[in-house]
Amino acid sequence: MKRVSLYSAEIIASNQDLLTEILIRIPAKPLLKFKCVSKQWLSLISDPKFCIWHACHQRVLNPTPNALLLNNFYSSTPTFQFIPLIGDDSSSYSQAAVFDYLNVSPNYRLKIKNSCNGLILCMSIFYGCGFDDAGSELKGIICNPTTKQFKTLSFPVPKFGNSKTYSSFYGLAFDPSKSHHYKIICLHVDYRVSKNPQIYLYSSRTNSWIFLQNSLEAPTLYGFVNGVFCNEAIHWCSYEQTTLYFDVNTESLKIMPMPPIFSTVNRFREMMYFGESRGRLHLARIGRRFIFGSDVWEMASDYSGWSFLYHVSLHSMKRAFPEQKFDTFSILNVLRAEKEGELKVVISVDSIAVSLNVFDGTLKMLSVLEPGLEFPVELGYEGHDAFQYFQSLVCV
Repeated sequence: MKRVSLYSAEIIASNQDLLTEILIRIPAKPLLKFKCVSKQWLSLISDPKFCIWHACHQRVLNPTPNALLLNNFYSSTPTFQFIPLIGDDSSSYSQAAVFDYLNVSPNYRLKIKNSCNGLILCMSIFYGCGFDDAGSELKGIICNPTTKQFKTLSFPVPKFGNSKTYSSFYGLAFDPSKSHHYKIICLHVDYRVSKNPQIYLYSSRTNSWIFLQNSLEAPTLYGFVNGVFCNEAIHWCSYEQTTLYFDVNTESLKIMPMPPIFSTVNRFREMMYFGESRGRLHLARIGRRFIFGSDVWEMASDYSGWSFLYHVSLHSMKRAFPEQKFDTFSILNVLRAEKEGELKVVISVDSIAVSLNVFDGTLKMLSVLEPGLEFPVELGYEGHDAFQYFQSLVCV
C-alpha cells in the first residue's frame, strides 16, 4: 500500500494540470505555506495566472467573505478589528489585523477606503502633531492582506483652482473572472464651484491616472460611505432621491435611484450601511426610534428600484445578550445566502459583533470588539467602518 501511495503521489506531482486542479481548491493561507514543498510548487503557486484561477475558483466555492475588517481611524497604529465570518478562519487570526508591513509613518493614520475581491485600498492621512493638522497630505496604498503585497499611489489633485472645499469619493473595481487588472476611481466634487464631478481613473495595467470628461451633475453624495463594487460598477450613496454609480466598462457616470425613505426630513441620520452580497446591493437604515431596530433594503438587478427586505428587531437580541446595554447598535454587513430568501446580518452591539440568521432567527456570537488606542468607546463601530475580506493570492 505504501508503494502504491508513493507512486500515486509521484504521478500527481509530475502532472502540472492535475496538480493545478487540486491546489486551486485549497484556501489561500495554506497555499502560502505550500510554497515550501518544492521549487515546482513555489513556481506554480507564485504564477500570476494561477493566482487568478485560484481567486475565481475560490469565489465560486466560498462566496461568503472570510471576515470583516473594521476601520479604527483613531488608532495610532495600522491595526484593524477582525471579525471572522467563516469558522475555519477564526483560528488563523487574532482579533486584530495588523498592517505594520505597510511601513506607515507614526505621523500618519491609516484608513481603509474600499475592499474588493481580496484587494484593499487604504489611505494614509498625515496628522502631524495632532488632529488639527488632519488631511494635509494623502497617500494611497493598494494591498493584499493575505500575501502582504502592496503598492503606494498618489491621488490626483482636483482642478478647482484655489478651492479647498471639495469632497473626494473613491472606489476600487476588481473582478478576477474578468481581468487580472484592477481600477481605482476618484471623484472630486465642489458643490460651491460646480455640481459636475471631476473623474479620475487609475488602471493597474498602465500604472497611471487618466482624467475623464463628465457632464453629469452629482447629487449630495454621502461622504462617509465608500464606493461599493457590484456587477461591474462602483456605487455611492446619496442624501437625495437619486445617486451616482460608475460603469467600469463604459467608464462613465450613471444615475441610480435611492429608496423613498430618503425623502424624509431626518434622512441625514438614517443611513447606516451600504454594501454588496452575491451581486446585489443592500442598504440599511435606523428606524425613527432606535429601539425598533433597522430596515434592510435591496436594489433590483436592473436598477429599477429598491424593495424592502427585512426589519432587524432588537427584542430577540436583548433577550439573547442581556448583559449588553445596547447603547450602540449598527449593521456591519448583509450577507445573502445561497438559497433565495435566506439572509444573514452582521450586527455590532456595544462591544460585541453577532450574526443574525434572518431565516430561522438564530443568533451567533462572532467577536468581541475591542476599542483601539484612543478610540472613543461610546461611538462604537458603524456600517461604513466595515469592509469584506477574502483570502486571495492575486498580485497588486
